[in-house]
Amino acid sequence: MDVFLPRQPDGTFTVPACANELQQSETLKAKSPQELDDEIQRLDKRRVRMVSVRRQQVLLLGQERLQECLEAHNIEVGSIGYAGGFTGSLGQGRGYELAVSDTLRALHQAAELKAKSLVILPGCRARLTYNHASNTILAGLERCLDDALRFRITMHVALNTVLGGGRDVFRPINKSPLEWISEMGSHRIRARMIVRGPESWESLPDCWRACLRSGGVLRLSRRCQELEGTRMVISRVVRALNQPVPVKDSGMMSLKQP
Repeated sequence: MDVFLPRQPDGTFTVPACANELQQSETLKAKSPQELDDEIQRLDKRRVRMVSVRRQQVLLLGQERLQECLEAHNIEVGSIGYAGGFTGSLGQGRGYELAVSDTLRALHQAAELKAKSLVILPGCRARLTYNHASNTILAGLERCLDDALRFRITMHVALNTVLGGGRDVFRPINKSPLEWISEMGSHRIRARMIVRGPESWESLPDCWRACLRSGGVLRLSRRCQELEGTRMVISRVVRALNQPVPVKDSGMMSLKQP
């Protein structure tokens, strides 16, 4: 499940007063058209209004069939994943130009699905120098930014590994990942973090709270949800967001792997 703060017309993000006000997007699990129909009906009965899907899943289910099913039940797409890999570290045999082209295609697909965001896996440093890797990722995002702005789709850059092994994420030097994202200077480039648990929920770690407050996404893994129940976890996230913010909490916190 992905959770994020509602965006206001003036571009600010509203901290929710209760769990019901925290925007949520459940991960779609269906692998066949029949599974899709059954799952969407269950989600509709639970009043789930947003789902996150993978690009391979869209191909498997059929984009037209997926759109029709979601629209019939008034369910939106929160995010579509994944694209990126600008440094060539993901082992897909793709260089920089192909990664950019693929990300542009993913943005078009996200626009067709009326998705709110596209998940970006920037790629790790690999064999590049630090500056070369950082500049390559920034250049790739900038090449795609015009389409993201035109389609009003946020590119959420993963700050901790999605695929495992760390080949999909970049580690900044002498700055936090959130600081690195903020320096890109666009409201259409935001952070994405994964909470895998177990964690102490007495307070939300500063980096997670800063991620949400700056328009980023927090993904709650299945294990994380199973520890205490999804509703309890979301309630504690909201409670932590409403605690007084430390002076240092300006979106520049260092990222600690959960």
